[in-house]
Parts: sequence; structure tokens; C-alpha cells
Amino acid sequence: MSFAATVTNSSASVAAERSGKLPPWASLGILFGVVGVLSIIAWGPIGVSGTYPRIIGEAMRAVAPGYAAENPYLVKMGSILVPETFILLGLVVGGIIGARFDRVKAPKMEATHPAETTPAKRYRDAFIGGMLIVFGARIAGGCTSGHIISGMTQLSVSGFIFAAGVFATGIGTAKLLNAAKTGGR
Repeated sequence: MSFAATVTNSSASVAAERSGKLPPWASLGILFGVVGVLSIIAWGPIGVSGTYPRIIGEAMRAVAPGYAAENPYLVKMGSILVPETFILLGLVVGGIIGARFDRVKAPKMEATHPAETTPAKRYRDAFIGGMLIVFGARIAGGCTSGHIISGMTQLSVSGFIFAAGVFATGIGTAKLLNAAKTGGR
């Protein structure tokens, strides 16, 4: 997004607040909250990280059905045909479509540390990091969408604590990376 577009969006938000109308981000936030509540009512709490063990479960049921039937975790996770699978599929397909039809050229990919000398190494590191996040999410009993979106919608104390931890850690990490990149300036 260009500087001019950012200023225009910011000006539109200020104008909306002064006129008594909700700014676009607030309207979309309310819509997101309503959709979250309706999805919990219709299907129960949602999350994305449970899809990964469900995919492994489906693969194991095809390759080693006896093992899959005796594995309590795979049995507990159940079938792949649940709303979360379609959320994950929508995230992937929506990301691809958005990237293809976006009129703004993607910014140059930056290496976050010296070992990332090629795009392939950057993708490798992103993949490994993503797998570690999914592993941690499964240990924690859910991912950010499960804890933050579903948890906070249900007024779960753990959801609010997790959200505070995620944002505090993200802000701290971004500041550290920026300080390392700029040499502390």
C-alpha cells in the first residue's frame, strides 16, 4: 500500500469517526464477530491446526487402518470432513487467488537473517517455522484461530491470555528484528 493510500484510508477513518459513522475497520470487526458467534452456534468452536492431524489420520487409515483405529489421538481427531478443513482450504485458495489478482506488485522478499541468501532458503525456513507453529499449536490444544477467535468469542479467559501473549510476543519480536536490521537505530 502506498503512502498516499495509507493517508487516504486514515483520513477516511477519522472522517467516519467525526461523522458518527463507524470506520471501515470497526464495521468489519463487528461483522467478523457476528460471523464467529454464528459459526460457534452452528458448528461449535473452530480452529485450523486440527486439520493437520486429521490429514495424517486419513493417510494412516489408508496405509495402516489397524494402527489408525488403535491410535487414540487419531480417533479423537476424527474425520477430515469438518468445517475446519474447508477453512484451511479456503485460506490456501483465497491466498492464491488474492495473490494472482492483486494489482499491487508484491514487495521484494527480505531475508530476516544472513543464512537466507536465496528465496529457496527463505521458503525452507518459513516451512520449518510453520511446522513448528503447528506442532506447538497441537501441544497447546489449539491454534490462534481456536484460542483467539473461538476462545475470545466464548469469553474464555485462556483465549484472552493467549491473545495478549501472541500480540506481546509478536510486537517484541518485530522490534528486535527491526533493531537488528537497522543496527539499533
